[in-house]
This record gives sequence, structure tokens and C-alpha cells, in this order.
Amino acid sequence: MSEQICSLVVNANPNCRPVVEADIEALAGASVAVSDPSGKLVVLLEHPDQKAQVDCIDQIKGLPGVAATTLIYHQQLSEH
Repeated sequence: MSEQICSLVVNANPNCRPVVEADIEALAGASVAVSDPSGKLVVLLEHPDQKAQVDCIDQIKGLPGVAATTLIYHQQLSEH
């Protein structure tokens, strides 16, 4: 069994930031670690497989008010 973890920087329209933050928090496996009034968010993702993680990133990219997402860190954790 493995687990995928990653962090993203999400750039959102500052006027939309509270809604974008709530939309991200509503996604399974996603949490907002840092939220700046300028619209920059640091998002943490934890999923059981890579497909679920990529699907979540795509959902975030498609949220109204999101201008860009940038993958900062990714790691696959495996149980031995």
C-alpha cells in the first residue's frame, strides 16, 4: 500500500480567495495550510494513489477564481 502526498501553491483572485479556500477544503484529501489575502494559498494533498491526487489537482485548477496551480513537493510513501 502506498500514499501520495504533495503540496501546491494556488494563485487565486484575491476577491475569490475565501470561496476558493472553502471549495478546496471541501475536496477529499485536500487542506489549505496557508492562506494569504493576496490570493496565494498553500494546499496539502494526501491520497491513496496517484490518480486520485491528479484528479484532485485538476479539480482545483478548474475552480472559479483559480488563476494557476504550481506543484511544489510530491512524495510517494510506501509501507514495508
